[in-house]
Amino acid sequence: MKKWIVFLWITLSSIPLLNPEVPLASEGKDELKVTVKGVDLNPTGGSSLVVLVDVNDETALPILIGFSEARAIGLKINNIKTIRPMTHDLMNNILGGLKAKLIRILINKVKGDIIYAVLYLKLEDSEIQIDSRPSDAIALALRAGAPIFVAKEVVKAVGVELGESARENRVVVKQGLTVQKMTPVLSKYFGLESSEGVLVSDVKPGSPAEGAGLKTGDVIMEINGQKIRSLKGFESIVQDIEEGERVKLLVRRGTYSIPLVMHP
Repeated sequence: MKKWIVFLWITLSSIPLLNPEVPLASEGKDELKVTVKGVDLNPTGGSSLVVLVDVNDETALPILIGFSEARAIGLKINNIKTIRPMTHDLMNNILGGLKAKLIRILINKVKGDIIYAVLYLKLEDSEIQIDSRPSDAIALALRAGAPIFVAKEVVKAVGVELGESARENRVVVKQGLTVQKMTPVLSKYFGLESSEGVLVSDVKPGSPAEGAGLKTGDVIMEINGQKIRSLKGFESIVQDIEEGERVKLLVRRGTYSIPLVMHP
């Protein structure tokens, strides 16, 4: 993951439109409005994860990002204030000082393994579009109170269906754990060689799952030494667990395998 470069001086009026044919409208027919569901930080050097969910809770979009950007997003969604402005706070302050307003961001395309985004700015009578990484765009949008949109082609490439439309791919376990069927696309983004295991899509606060240390974005690979090869296999193993039994888990988080224990 490349380290990002901070420009301390930006002359917005000199930046040309990247895609002048793309309107600055709030939401197009080929876009989906999303919110930040959560972020998982990996301070050991592997990729961190941000999860976006559409406003109808029908689709989730897990995106791998760097630790610094994940921390910036986490600070904001948890309303944690720092003594001095962090980089994205500084960027937002610069925009405010120049009387520029971030109207919205759009995660607009996927090329190979790279996901792209665009910042939509309003400066006096000018509309400006600036190329950005999704992680930086999200961190800045949260600070500016700007809406986040995702192009349908990106949703199709990395999205995971939730809710009623994906009932057969989703199961909620009593311990406050919600898991999602792994797909080839998700396996690619999590750096896995196969689609084995199940993706943790939600962890209920205060639940045994949270107490065990499970996080959104984890991939459960084993339960009590038994490998998880499919969602159906996960359900079968869980059904055989006796009430009050301590459950040993092996999860994949980024590039690391982590043993966890879930107590009833």
